[in-house]
This record gives sequence, structure tokens and C-alpha cells, in this order.
Amino acid sequence: MLKPQIKLSAKKEIYVPGDKSISHRSVLFSALSQGKSEIHGFLEGEDPLHTLNCFASLGLSVEPLRKGSYSVQSPGKQNLKSPKGVLDFGNAGTGIRLSAGLLAGLPQITATLTGDASLCKRPMARIMNPLREMGADIVSVEGNDRAPLRVTGKQLKSYSYTSPIASAQIKSALVLAALASEISIDYKESEVSRDHTENMIRFLGGNIKHHSPVHFTVEPPYHFEGAKFVIPGDISSAAFYIVFGLCAGGTEPLLIRNIGLNPSRVGIITVLRNMGGKIEVTAKRQECGEEIGDLLVYPSKLKRSVITEDLIPSIIDEIPILTIAGLFSEGGFQISHAEELRAKESDRIQSMVSNLERLGVTVMESKDGYEFGEVKEIKTSAIETFMDHRIAMSFAILSKLSGVELTFDDTSWVDTSFPGFFEILKSF
Repeated sequence: MLKPQIKLSAKKEIYVPGDKSISHRSVLFSALSQGKSEIHGFLEGEDPLHTLNCFASLGLSVEPLRKGSYSVQSPGKQNLKSPKGVLDFGNAGTGIRLSAGLLAGLPQITATLTGDASLCKRPMARIMNPLREMGADIVSVEGNDRAPLRVTGKQLKSYSYTSPIASAQIKSALVLAALASEISIDYKESEVSRDHTENMIRFLGGNIKHHSPVHFTVEPPYHFEGAKFVIPGDISSAAFYIVFGLCAGGTEPLLIRNIGLNPSRVGIITVLRNMGGKIEVTAKRQECGEEIGDLLVYPSKLKRSVITEDLIPSIIDEIPILTIAGLFSEGGFQISHAEELRAKESDRIQSMVSNLERLGVTVMESKDGYEFGEVKEIKTSAIETFMDHRIAMSFAILSKLSGVELTFDDTSWVDTSFPGFFEILKSF
């Protein structure tokens, strides 16, 4: 296995930006809530800022208070208005899918939702088809089940849906459509996906009833009022430095402050502990219905471990950086049951495999994953990021840990989710 070329010689403390998933939702729920809301800890990356700007053009009044904090005044969902221009979500898959659901349930809204070249390649039928069954008028402008999407808001009808995949984006799009149209929704999924949307409904006093961990019902009325949203650090961003801390040499721990520990998101900690990683959670607390804590990450000897199918929904965004941990692990790495990776900002199975092969790693690719044996060394190479922030950050961590110089075609994508990532990396 690879040997780290960098040591943690003194206890170091870092912070990561606010949770991207919760930042998007704080905007959407502020729009659904009558009156003034405050958002603190907002991720000022390109993705959430696109969502914030889109809803400003729909009638939200947004006033910056200080870095990461905003005052947001909503006229109420019934008084949101059609935008004068196209709604541009940049690279934000969460932003466009969840917003399409919300707007589909507002009869006074007509809007076209689009994004950058990468976003316009991502599949949208997964939300369009069930939304249509609810009565939505949503079409792909190009007729290819991709963005741009044209949404003509309608009064939707109550709906019961069983999702073929565990996806928080599908779930949230349908739930937000129900909230917008004041109808009930009964939702089932195969495995538990991240539940930030359900937590926000509870936080705002909404009526949500769980029949099992994967089956719930949400029923009106949804008379939400403005609230104070406090957003924790993003565990998907922290994952890069969790892996860095585990794979570095030395004995001193890395302290990562103020991280969201939603049970549907902590699969990364479970997997890394199963691989032999020593991670301690301290200072546990709650904000806005979300669990928060600090992480102490100790340099550890990692080993190959089986990642079970039930964990995949909770680690889907962390698989690229988990793969880097696999390069420093006894026995190598394997991931399967992860075909959803092919529908991310890039086809992350193909993106990871092609870049690993550039490094001289022998990788076996399958439809739903890939695997490689124990790696002794890697070679200098040019990394292709495929316009994908998590690919860029994962290989940047590898370059720092291994001491092998890797070059990148473009790392500007990192700003979509983790502004300041490279500044933290340079500090080690």
C-alpha cells in the first residue's frame, strides 16, 4: 500500500464550509415560509448561491448580513412570481431538481430551469415522471429528458410513490411539490436516503408521520412561518480531510469542528472505522433538527473492508475520496451497488477508473463499481477532472499525501461546494 509522505506533527484544527444539501434547502424552505427568515452558516459556494439567486428572481428579498449569513423575506409561496428570465442553476443538481418540484406545485409560476454543460447532461426523468403523475406540467425543452426544463405550475393531486432507487433528490422534489400545492404525499424508498427535507419539515412544525425508516407520509396544512436556519459544516466536504487525517503519518489527531452528523450521512464514518480508522465524535449537539459534533481524526492503518449495499445511499458523494483511502489500505479497495455514481456531476465510476489507470493502478470496472488490489506506488500523471469538484478534490488529497506531483486540467469546479479547499490543503 502507499506510504504517506506527510505527517501530522501537532494537533491541528480546521473548519469546513456549511452543508451544501442543507444550504439549498434553507433557501427553498425560506421561500415556502411566510415572512422573514435568517440563514446562518450558508455555503457560499457556486451551487447554493445559484439557488439563492434563482429564488431572488422569483420574489424572495435577500439581504447579506455577514459572511455566510442572510436575511430572507418571503411573500409566501402563493405570492412567488414567474421570473423574467431563465433560472440558471449552474452545476447544482440538487438546486435544479428540488426547485423543479417546488415550482411545479405553484399554479402562478411559469419558468425555464437550466444550468451549465455538465448539469444539462444529467438525467431528469427520475423526477419528471413521478411529478407528471402528480399532475405536473414539466417538459425537457430539448426532448431528451435533460435540462433545460420548462415548468408550468399546476395545482397537483395527492400522491403515493415507491421510488425504485434511494435518492434524496427524487424524494425531496416530490415532497416539495406536495408542500407547494398543499397536498399529501406517501413516500417509500428501498433504503434510507438523506433526510434533511424531512428534518426541516419537522423543524418548521409540519406534519410528517413515519411508518418505517423507509416509508413516511406528509400531510397539510403547511403554514410555515419564517425561521432561523443554522447550517452545520458539510460532512461530504469534511470527508476529504477525514481521509487526509487517517492516511497521514504521525500520531497527533486532526480536529474538524462543527460537522453535521445526520444519521443518513454518517456512512463515511462507519466505512472508515470498518477499514480501521480511528475517528472520535465529541461535543455533540443539535441545531434545526440536525445532529452536530466535532471530529477527532487519528492517523490509522487502514485495510480493505466490504462496503455493504445498505451503506451506499449514505456515502454516494464520498466514494471518490473513499477510493483514495483505498490506495493507502492493506488489500486495496472495492465498491459495488453504486451505479448511481454514473449520474453525478460526471460518470464517477468512469472518472475514477480512468484517472486511476493514468496513475498506473490496475482497476477492474463493472456496471455498478470498480475494484483494485493493494497499491505499492503511483506515477506522476495529468488528472482529468471531468468538470467534477469531487474528482478534483480527491486527487488533490492524493497528491498531497503521496508526495507525487499530479497536474489538473481545471480545478475551478471545487468552488461549487468547497471554497477555501486549497487554502486548507496548503496549510499542512
